[in-house]
Amino acid sequence: MSSFSFCKEYGKDKVIFVTKEDHATPSKIELPAPEQPEGVITKDGSINWSCPCLGGMATGPCGVDFREAFSCFQYSKADPKGSDCYEAFTKMRDCFQMYPTVYNKSGGADDDDDDGLGDALDAGAAGDADPLADVGAPEATDEAVGRKSTSVVPKA
Repeated sequence: MSSFSFCKEYGKDKVIFVTKEDHATPSKIELPAPEQPEGVITKDGSINWSCPCLGGMATGPCGVDFREAFSCFQYSKADPKGSDCYEAFTKMRDCFQMYPTVYNKSGGADDDDDDGLGDALDAGAAGDADPLADVGAPEATDEAVGRKSTSVVPKA
């Protein structure tokens, strides 16, 4: 009695039957080395909108506003970086506030108590001339809150 390998097709599927002898021979197939997964910024400098690190922010009801604000910040040449993106971030924030069940996963409480951007945007909504004027200043204080600025943007 002889045993042999054969292949049978079932519609779109192909089933391959192999013998013990087929499995005894080491495979000659070489797999390519695994590539490092890309982060939010790809090797060519573009934004990887499908990166899981964005947590789905690039999609959903405010996806367009998020992508505009994130792109503005990423490609910003202003000093401090992103200071030219005020309008884009304000538009994104306003959209987020329209969809609190989608974008506020903490159940209504702001879990980021040191949110300098939020403070700056709120100050801008109150009518201040330049809410980002002190962003990055080492000893700048926020009189409305009475605390030091927590910006991580270095002042030139």
